[in-house]
Amino acid sequence: MPTRTLPSVQRISLSSLNAFPDLFVDVAERRESALRFYDGDWKDPAARKAKADRVAAQPADRDVLADALMDHNAEWSEAGEVSDAVRKNIDRLRDPESVAVVTGQQVGLLSGPLYTIYKTITTLQLAEEMAADLDRPVVPVFWVEGEDHDFEEIAHASFFHRNELVDVDYPTELEASPDAENVGPVGRLPLDGRIDTVLGELDEILPPSDFKPEIMSALRQAYAQGTCIEDAFARLIRHLFRGTGLVLMNPDDPKLKALVRPLFRRDLTDSQSAVDAIQEASADLKSSGYHAQVHAAPTNLFLLEKDGRLPIDVDEDRGGFTLRGTGRHVSEEEMLDRLETAPEDFSPNVVLRPLMQDALLPTAAYVAGPGEVSYFAQYRGVYEWAELTMPLIHPRASVSLVESKVQSVLDAFDLSVSDLTGDVEQLFQEIVVRQMDVDVDAVFGEALAQIHGAINDLKPAVEDVDRTLVKSAEAARAAIAQEMSDLKQRVVRAEKRQHDEVRAKLSKARVNLVPEGGLQERRINVHYFLNKYSPDLLDDLRSVLSTDTSSHQVVML
Repeated sequence: MPTRTLPSVQRISLSSLNAFPDLFVDVAERRESALRFYDGDWKDPAARKAKADRVAAQPADRDVLADALMDHNAEWSEAGEVSDAVRKNIDRLRDPESVAVVTGQQVGLLSGPLYTIYKTITTLQLAEEMAADLDRPVVPVFWVEGEDHDFEEIAHASFFHRNELVDVDYPTELEASPDAENVGPVGRLPLDGRIDTVLGELDEILPPSDFKPEIMSALRQAYAQGTCIEDAFARLIRHLFRGTGLVLMNPDDPKLKALVRPLFRRDLTDSQSAVDAIQEASADLKSSGYHAQVHAAPTNLFLLEKDGRLPIDVDEDRGGFTLRGTGRHVSEEEMLDRLETAPEDFSPNVVLRPLMQDALLPTAAYVAGPGEVSYFAQYRGVYEWAELTMPLIHPRASVSLVESKVQSVLDAFDLSVSDLTGDVEQLFQEIVVRQMDVDVDAVFGEALAQIHGAINDLKPAVEDVDRTLVKSAEAARAAIAQEMSDLKQRVVRAEKRQHDEVRAKLSKARVNLVPEGGLQERRINVHYFLNKYSPDLLDDLRSVLSTDTSSHQVVML
């Protein structure tokens, strides 16, 4: 079998893309003005060692954790068989010296956008790198987030089709019933017959290839009718990263929520301290010129009820709590009793979710996207409040995949990905001006003036020979002027065709690299590329992408 040629990679600055918050860019570029909001420099070897030592010693019931993880991965594996690589990694978590590199993502249709793939690749690479550097077991863990209730946010996937952006959508009942906005944890919702319509649309969008039968088969097995959304997502991630030892984790598990009762109880009985910590960090961020990603809430928990995932608010007037949007009141005693008997009825919000994660796992590093990097900047005080160790926050890889047809456009006009993130019309004008070697009006105007001068010079000689030939000289002038005008119009039409070609090429490149004004990684689904270039592309990316994520990585396919 011939050796695959690995794609080449170029690096460009994150700031040149105008696509990320300043805080994310400054963290990735390791500026002290940003790093001071976190508990350690994500790239510092000494910080990695110190963090691993601390989290490994953090009290945790590793056996209950490992048993739960074994159940999750068995459920999401073919025929309930956990692979040897995953089983070994789960067993490594029983070792009190082991630590984890964790990432997580809200469940997305057909795996969601490309950045989910890049987060996972960074996690796998970083775990391998840290294991070698620290000489201790380091396990890659993917937190499957299915408890969010925003169905609309995850019900789409985007692909390229004939150089156009095409979406497939899993239709929701919300379209027919706009009042039913809270459907509860979206991960628990079972897929119905409409998923077959989605897969049928995708089958039409993806062109025939040697890899398409395998890809469509895997998608249909994962996203089968009756399968709940978080199971479908997890099974597809498992399939995409089979053989890597990636451990998948389902936080919506009664056994795991029982382990974090003390954290949930702390939030219910002392939520104001968490609010104060977030507000203090938010004020510091804003005074430093950064934005605050998260707004402090009365509590950081939801209650999972039949009528949805309901925020728990502190009732300042009566004491206890109210369930937002329902008017229902629950006393503190009732709420704590319910936590004791049914911890699975509680769900963490964006603040408490990472705390739950790091109460369960010995997390040495968390691989985060731009939004997560931003909100972790507000959490250092909350970790102290929860008496937990905040992990190192490692920015995920930011990547653009550049196909040869797109690279030829970039090469033709000496462009990079960053050039396409700005005003494309201005870029078009700059290219047209740069490409034009002649000023058509000036050149033809000068030539016509010379012709008129030559005719004028000839007229006296013609008149001396035969006065009747003067009209012939003027006729020749008019004929030549008409021919010149016709030639000029042909040149202008040719120039316009060239300009139209430039515009079309720029449009093609922009659709592929910056679809609808956003980076490719935030919109396009990985299966477009796997169908065209082979599922082995994921292995190639693991080989060529760097854990030094301080720059945007441009991969030429």
